[in-house]
Amino acid sequence: MTITKFIFLVSVAAALIATIFATSCKKSGSPSSPTGPTGPTGPTSPTTPTISSAAPDSGFYNTTVIITGTNFSTTTSNDIVSFNGTTATVSAATATQLTVTVPKGAGSGTIKLTIGSNTITGPAFTYLYTYTVSTFAGSTPGDFNATGTAAEFNDPYGIAVDTNGNVIVADDGNNKIKTVTPAGVVSTMAGSGTPGFMNGAAGTAEFLDPPSVAVDPMNNILVGDAFNYKVREISMAGMVSTVAGTTLGEMNGPVSSAQFDSPTGLAEDAGGDIYVCDAHYIRVISGGSVSTLYDGYNYSSQLVSFTSIALGPNNNLILLDNDGLNVFSLTTSGVFSVLAGTGIASYQDGPAATAYFSSATGVCVDAKGDILVADEANQRIRMISPAGIVSTIAGSGTPVDQDGAGTAAGFYYPHGIAVDNKSGNIYVLEPMSNRIRKITVE
Repeated sequence: MTITKFIFLVSVAAALIATIFATSCKKSGSPSSPTGPTGPTGPTSPTTPTISSAAPDSGFYNTTVIITGTNFSTTTSNDIVSFNGTTATVSAATATQLTVTVPKGAGSGTIKLTIGSNTITGPAFTYLYTYTVSTFAGSTPGDFNATGTAAEFNDPYGIAVDTNGNVIVADDGNNKIKTVTPAGVVSTMAGSGTPGFMNGAAGTAEFLDPPSVAVDPMNNILVGDAFNYKVREISMAGMVSTVAGTTLGEMNGPVSSAQFDSPTGLAEDAGGDIYVCDAHYIRVISGGSVSTLYDGYNYSSQLVSFTSIALGPNNNLILLDNDGLNVFSLTTSGVFSVLAGTGIASYQDGPAATAYFSSATGVCVDAKGDILVADEANQRIRMISPAGIVSTIAGSGTPVDQDGAGTAAGFYYPHGIAVDNKSGNIYVLEPMSNRIRKITVE
């Protein structure tokens, strides 16, 4: 045996002995040493979601919208979606698609999505309102207080809504001012029914064919008592008094001696100034005195009288005249202009400058700044948006009392109009059918 071979054998034997020794020293069942870290590496930041589209991008309430994007939660309750600030219902969710139902009354605006601490803004959604027409109160001509269609009016001409949602009606033919609760219960607010002039307690006061009413900020009721040439007030305490006016005439001055020709349409601003449609004049009752703001003959010698008035955005006055072919605007500094209409009797929606009206008789303004018009001869309710677009929200154009939605509904010469700015409900007065119609806005 050579020395080299001997050394090799000794080395192999030593290595074998070391391996046996190490194995014998290891405890049975002991875990092997880890080869690297296997525990958590720390919290992971949530991935920011994105929205690429929403389809459709317009619709009514209850419309199903599919929102497409990335990094959505697959748990529906974690995906908080809102339309113009109103929370929607998410019915299904994947990482890239959400199925959402448009909430009622959302209005037009952006779609937003919140997942955890991440909030992102998506595309704009155009909300289409639903206008459903029903018969609110009234039926046959008469003077009977009841609920809904069991009640009777006689040529009701003026209409307004107080801050509690009660509808105030100038029941012209009955010489009374009546009120209708939101539930449709009709009662007499003031007037004995005897035609004449008398102030005092509401139950014994007398009016003479009053054609208009308005509500002041304190819920006192203003009455345009045209044939008595006066503006009257029914207080919350149930007392009737004269605000201004004496005998037939056009004299300005203190309220105790001022004269009116035919005070009809009324509107009062937050500062207590009362604006009066008085034949071809717009008069103002302010600080115990009556003055003239505008003479309609400056616009046209054909303007015989202003017939309806409402306070619009920035306290501009919205007006109709006896022809009802245009909607006018009048600033409180006396600047007069045509807001919508061409001066031609016809029917056409579209941009305000090219729209047509026919014998429009009533006007009011809703909380969104939309101008609502009772377009009597066209048998429709029209709307002028803040952007200056005229559209038809209800009415088929056929003179018939037909309940229904939007243009499937029918009106019978709609004359007066008022809006409850809390609920959004619109009320339309029909003197010829002695009815109050209700438009529910959703």
